[in-house]
Amino acid sequence: MEKYIATTGFFDGVHRGHVTVLNRLKETGMAFNLPVCAVTFWPHPRTVLNNEPEKLKLLSTVDEKKQRIEALGIDRIIVIPFTEELSEMSPQQFIADELVRKYNIAGLCVGYDHHIGKNRAGGFDTVKKTCDGLGLYCEQVQPLITDGRVISSQKIRQCLTDGNIEEANSMLGYSYTLTGTVVHGKKLGRTIGFPTANIELKSLKLIPHDGVYAVRIDLTDKQNLKGMLYIGKKSGMDNSGKTFIEVHIFDFSGDIYSREISVRFEHFVRKDMTFNSVEEMKTHLIKDRYDIRKLLD
Repeated sequence: MEKYIATTGFFDGVHRGHVTVLNRLKETGMAFNLPVCAVTFWPHPRTVLNNEPEKLKLLSTVDEKKQRIEALGIDRIIVIPFTEELSEMSPQQFIADELVRKYNIAGLCVGYDHHIGKNRAGGFDTVKKTCDGLGLYCEQVQPLITDGRVISSQKIRQCLTDGNIEEANSMLGYSYTLTGTVVHGKKLGRTIGFPTANIELKSLKLIPHDGVYAVRIDLTDKQNLKGMLYIGKKSGMDNSGKTFIEVHIFDFSGDIYSREISVRFEHFVRKDMTFNSVEEMKTHLIKDRYDIRKLLD
């Protein structure tokens, strides 16, 4: 069985901090003349351990995570199913039984805040000692610090929750994206010249702060369309309490119901508002469209 130099982690979002670890992993693999492997987990431990799973909001799906890691030139990605049995493993058991015996890992290259094993008990000192005892290479990668801050998934989630899209994208290294299916809505937008695609999400991904955003849109047959996206509860127009995600695509017409759509967030334009009339709403939408065209152009 082929040996690998590996890294392990959940890698939510595969942000610039993760990329630093993965790039160092490739350098280490080249130094040992071995292929490299990223070991990750799915589903998220909170859903398995029933640790407030309803509050879980992710930056990436498992497929998005795999695609981004593959794009960095990692030779192999192993997705280990996270189970209650796995959660009970000590750091030593996990390294010896899972990584070495099952996947033939010859060395580890891990992030600065990396923890493994039951209750995340295995910090770097434990990992290093275990690796030394098994004759494995072990290296800790220092954090990526930009503008005096350490980039982390939690900080990115907070930025998105606050509507700070630009800062979130800067830490991610790409534009935050939501993907879903276009479903039928009440079709009010088309009566005032702003037809929208209502998006139903297919994952537990974090929905950014309510408001209006400048976005770029990808459909299966059309890429990099431009548009304006609304997130909110349609105050004064809908009493269901549901959060709506709907996008008006510029210079586009066609039936896209039931199709997959991806929206890439570029700029936060304004907070959600309550309008006194449809005419007042239309006036604001015209201004939004003008402002967003300038931003995206």
